[in-house]
Order: sequence, then structure tokens, then C-alpha cells
Amino acid sequence: MAGGGAGRRIPFWPRTRVRRPADAVRLALAAGALLVLVLLAVRVPGVPTPGIALADAVLGGLPRTLLSVANGVASLGVLAVLGAVLLDALRHRRFTAVSAVLACALAVGLGEAAEWLLGGEDLLGPAEDAAVTPIAAAVGLLVGGDLQRRPRWSAPARVALGAALLCALALGSLTLLSGAVAVLAGAAAGLTVRVLLGVVPARPDEERIRAVLAAAGLPVTGLRPLPHPPESLRYAAASPGGDLEVTVVDPDRGGVSLARRAVSLLRLRSSVVGRPALTLRGQLEREALCAGIARAADVPAPAVLTMLSAGPALLSVARPLPGTPLSAADGDPTARLRAAFAALRRVHRAGLSHGALNPDSVVLLPDGGVGFTGWQSAQPAAAELQRELDVVALLVSAAVHAGVPGAVAALRAGYGSEPAAEVRLAALAQPLVLPPPLRDAVRRTGVVGDLRTELAGSTGADHATAPRLERVPLRTIVTVAAATIAAYVLASQLSEVSLASALSAARWEWLAVAVLGSAVTYVGAALIFQAFVPIDLPLARTTLVQVATAFVTLVTPPTVGHVGLGIRYLHRAGVPLATAAASVAVSQLVTVVVTVAVLLACSWVSGVSGTRPALLPSGEVLVVLLAATAVLVVVALLPPTRRLLHRRVEPLLRQTLPQLLAALTQPRRLGTAVLGILLLNGGYVLALDASLRAFSASLSLPTLVVVYLAASTIGSAAPTPGGLGAVEAALVGALTATGVPVTAALTAVLAFRTATFWLPAPFGWLAFLVLQRRQHI
Repeated sequence: MAGGGAGRRIPFWPRTRVRRPADAVRLALAAGALLVLVLLAVRVPGVPTPGIALADAVLGGLPRTLLSVANGVASLGVLAVLGAVLLDALRHRRFTAVSAVLACALAVGLGEAAEWLLGGEDLLGPAEDAAVTPIAAAVGLLVGGDLQRRPRWSAPARVALGAALLCALALGSLTLLSGAVAVLAGAAAGLTVRVLLGVVPARPDEERIRAVLAAAGLPVTGLRPLPHPPESLRYAAASPGGDLEVTVVDPDRGGVSLARRAVSLLRLRSSVVGRPALTLRGQLEREALCAGIARAADVPAPAVLTMLSAGPALLSVARPLPGTPLSAADGDPTARLRAAFAALRRVHRAGLSHGALNPDSVVLLPDGGVGFTGWQSAQPAAAELQRELDVVALLVSAAVHAGVPGAVAALRAGYGSEPAAEVRLAALAQPLVLPPPLRDAVRRTGVVGDLRTELAGSTGADHATAPRLERVPLRTIVTVAAATIAAYVLASQLSEVSLASALSAARWEWLAVAVLGSAVTYVGAALIFQAFVPIDLPLARTTLVQVATAFVTLVTPPTVGHVGLGIRYLHRAGVPLATAAASVAVSQLVTVVVTVAVLLACSWVSGVSGTRPALLPSGEVLVVLLAATAVLVVVALLPPTRRLLHRRVEPLLRQTLPQLLAALTQPRRLGTAVLGILLLNGGYVLALDASLRAFSASLSLPTLVVVYLAASTIGSAAPTPGGLGAVEAALVGALTATGVPVTAALTAVLAFRTATFWLPAPFGWLAFLVLQRRQHI
């Protein structure tokens, strides 16, 4: 392998190959840049002109004879370098020679494609003999030959290629645009081959590691692989002076650590994750520095003995702590936990934060002391928040092995804390900021919640007092993306129609019917609400509450506003909070069940063929229903799905089943609920039908019901306020699919949403104020 000596050979087709993440990133960048240049050249025909003018101005004054001689010398230099690279690969890296030849062939194809695509209109320059293909082939061979493994050929290759490019620009066989296309095409070809076939690993083997350690005066008798992160290897080594731990930075995985830390910075604030090291070498150096500071503060930590170079790889040799991790400790560790918190206190006084405390990184030493390992995420000059998160991580680790009361007692005895500090720790006790191994260990337990309760004590503090730790919540990203996509879809559709002419031809009496249908929906929602409440509520006031939800849904997702306001209304009316939540949940559940039944029935009826005597849907509808049923059955049978349904549905059933049974045993309530659901959905269907008729379009009733219910289902699932964007896009798509012209569909949907979403909002705001003033919500 590389670094093992010049005479060592690699098999022609080695079994062990790796795919570098950096190669995939480079391939994406090169392909993206190439695509942008090609599109720019095709869409903007004048692009080559500035390049030609610039080349003429800079290089055009040189004598033609001199340029021809220089071009010949540069071409011979390129051929010599290519031949030397291939010969070296055939002698020592025969697999790489195959990759280089394949990359060269692919680059020739890309170069020819570029000349064919862009050469017809002289987009690559005025020359008849463009040099795009030769330059692309040379670049492809060099990139596919993986010169990172043979750095002595990198500099001559760059010089020869640079000279050839300059000569081609001066002679007019290339422009700046065509030169960039050639280089990017060759790079993309070479990187494609490297990503598809992989490369021979550059990391040293165990024999090479032993040789490097022996040369540094640290002979080892054996290497035992240990669990390791993707970007490095770890070995336990036995030496005459004691056990060693060897970390090998894998040069083929460069950037993995930085990418992971970059994702953490996007997910969490820098005050939580600190400042990431830009390279793996920098991360190892920081780890050694922080461990040394910890030992100076009388905290046991691994001693880094040396850092060595093994070719392109880096070795870090440390003396591990002799002891037992907390995760493998026997007996009651409560006494040791006090020592752990005392050691953490000394670490924090030295200005450090560990950043990754978990039961495996807390080591119980034979002499009764406690030390810490795993300083990869440590931060010198740490902020107060980072130190507090260390305390939270150690608290959770201690609670897993000694119970919540024992962990809190160890904190107070070893670290020392005040009530105000404990309240803040309770607020910070969130799974979000725990190290990944610790977060996985407590995922399905109540440790974090119990710890928060124990720390808060009688003060009643909760996580609402915590500082914001997330940078951008996932819900915000999904909301923005959904709204952007919906806005783009609607804008592209609106650009195809003339709204002014469509509105001028509208039949306004039907728009008034649409507003009436919208008003009916609030009465229906109030009836549904009344049906499952254990007390009698005035219909007028309950309807006013439903009108108020029209204002609330402007700032919340569709279902959230209804549920929250309904629970608040019932609680104010004297219903216990748990009962209020169960009543609202039952009303939502029954609404969904009846609505799905109506949707299935109308879907069945809408697919009926008028030429058949039997009430059977068309074959297409049957196929869709059977396929959907099969997919649902398969998904429901998967173990993860069953566990998810058990975890989510069982608490809901426990909470709602008594209320549901009570409603089912009272026909009056059940009839009221069904009447309310029919009025709710009937009002919306009436509003949609009237909006269509206002613009001289119509659909059959079953089809109209299916279109509305399908669109409302999508809107309920969308995270945008009121389903904004998603409902409009779904309605327009469904209406046009059923044969409604695009102009009529767009204008009808805008009218429908105005009548059912935008117009009720001001009245909802007034209703909200009235209900608040009268203390009904």
C-alpha cells in the first residue's frame, strides 16, 4: 500500500477499496459548474466573445512562431507527464492505471459531446480545430489516476497542463469558456470513475503502523481494532511500557468530521457546539491540548505521548486511563458519582467543556478516583452554557445508572449547586443537546423528564425558561419549503390566465352562495363540538368559538388552532383539562372517520360507469383502491410501524375511548355529530360548487365531494397556517384533472379560498376579542 515503500505492489484488482466523500463533493461541484457553463453558452450566445477579446488582448501580441514552438513543447510535456503517470501506475498501482484509462475515455466522450453541442454556433471559439477534447482527456487521465497518492507528479502535471492551456488560448484553439468546459469535463470524468470504482485506501496497514511506532521508540507487540468514528481508526496496542491507544486519521475520509460539525452548527447554535476544528489534524491537536489542561487541573485524562506521520496519514498515540467505564460498572456507583461531579467541577474551573460526556467516557479508576476520556468535542475557553450542558449530560448519565435522586444528590455533593442553578439545569435537560450515544440510551425512557421534575422541585419551573438551543427548527424549514413550492406552482399557473377578464365575467350571485356555504360550516363545527362534551353548551357561543378559529388558523397549522382553542374554551366552561382534551380528540376522531367514509363512498360512486347495470366502479378505481389497500396493509405489518402505532394510538384510545363509548350509547349525541359533520363538509362543498358555477363551470356532486375532501386532507397534513398554498395547489390540480379549464379552476379556487379562509378571518378576530373579553377563552 502507499506509504509502505516504493517496491511494494498492490494487486491488479484490490478487494479493499474506498469511496472518498470528498470525491463525491468535488464531482457534484464540477458537474454543476459544467452544466451552468453549458446552459450559459447556449442561452446567452455572446458569452464567448469577451473570452476571445481578453485572450487576444493579453496573448495576441506574441509572435505566432514563438507561440507555435511553445505549444509544441507544452504538448510534449503533457504527453511526457501522462506517460510517466501511466508507467508509475502500471509498476506500483495497476488498478489506478485502469481507472485512469477509463476516466480518459469518458473525458473524450464528454469533450466530443461538448464540441458537438456548442461548436455548431462557434460557442467554443472561432477555431476550426478546437482543443476541448485533448485537454479534457488529459485532465480526465490525471484525475482518474489519483495523483493524491503520488504527489511528486502533481506539480509537473499542473505546470504542463497550464502551459498547454495558455498556448491554446493564444493560438485561438480555445477560449476562456471552452477551456473551462474542457477542464471541468475532464475533472468530472475522472471523479466519476473514482466515485464508481473507488480508490485504493491510503491509510496505513497494521504492519506500517507498527513500523512507524517502533521508529519513534514505541514498539508494540500487537494491535487490536477498537470501535471508531468514520473518519479515523483506533487500535489498542500492547507495549513494554504499558497499554497504548493509537488513533489513525484516515486520509481518505478527510472532511467527514468537518461536515458532521457543520451539520451540528446548522442544527444547534454555536454557543452549544462551540467552534469546530477545520481539519482532523486540528481536531487531534485540540483533543491533546484539552486533555493536557485537564491533567494539569488534577483530572485524570488520557496522556497523548506523540503524534506521528505515516505517509498521508497521521497517528496519535495516547496512554489510556486504567479503569472501568461507568456503563460497565458493578454495584452502586453513587459514591463514585460524587467524585465524577467534583472532577467535572475542576474541568470547568480550568475553562474547559468536555462536550461529549456519556457513560462510556466516565471512567472509574482503581484508586477510587474518576477520570474522563473522549475529548474529541472538548472546547477550551468554554462558555457558561457549554459547561452547563456538560453538567446536564453527566446528570443524565448518572441517572441512568444510579437513579434520578442519586444523580441529583451526587450533583449537590460533588459539584455544588444553588436552587436557581438547578432550575436552569432543569430547563436545559432536553434530549436535543445530549451526546448521540446518551440520547439513544434514554430515548424510550422517562429519565430526562424525571430529572427535570426532580431539579425543578417545588418551584414549578419547566423547559420554557431554557435559552433557545436550536438554530432553525425542522418545522420552520418544512413550512418555508412547502409555502415556496406552493407559491411557485400557483404563480406559474396564474401566469397562464387573465384574471381580470375572468373576474369581469363572474356571476356574483353564485359568489354570495359560496359565502353562505362558508357560514354554514361554522354551525356544523359547533354541532360536532357539542355532541361530545359532557356539559350543555349554548349553540350560539360555541358557533362563535368556531368563527374565532378562522382567525387562529392564520398563524397556526390547520388542526392545531382548532384543537387548542377548543380545549381552552371547554376548560373555561368548567370542564377538567383532561376531559376537555379527550372531548376535542373524540370530536376530531369521529370527524375523520365519517369524512373518510364519505370520501370512500363518493370515490366509489364517482367511478361508476353509466353503461353498467350494477353499481360497480370502473377498473381504474378498483386498481387504485386495491393498490392503496395493499400498501397500507404491508406498511402496517412492518414492526417499526406497529411499534409506532402502538406508541401513538394506545394513549389516544385510553384517553378518548370512554368519551367515545358514552357518545355511541346516546343516539341523540351521535345524530348531532353526524348532522354537524354533514353540515361542515356540505357547506364547503356548496361553497366550492358555487365558486365553480360563478365562472361557468361545474362538476357532478360525487366528484366534487372527492375533490374537496382530498384537497382538505392535504391541507390538514401541510404544516402551513390554514394549509395555505397546499390546499390551493391540490384543488387546482384536482379540478383540472377532472376536466375543468385552467382559467375557471384557478379563479374558482381563489374565490373559494376567499369565501372560506380569508373573508372569515376579520370576523374571527372580532369573535376572538369578544370571547376573550367575556372570559370564555
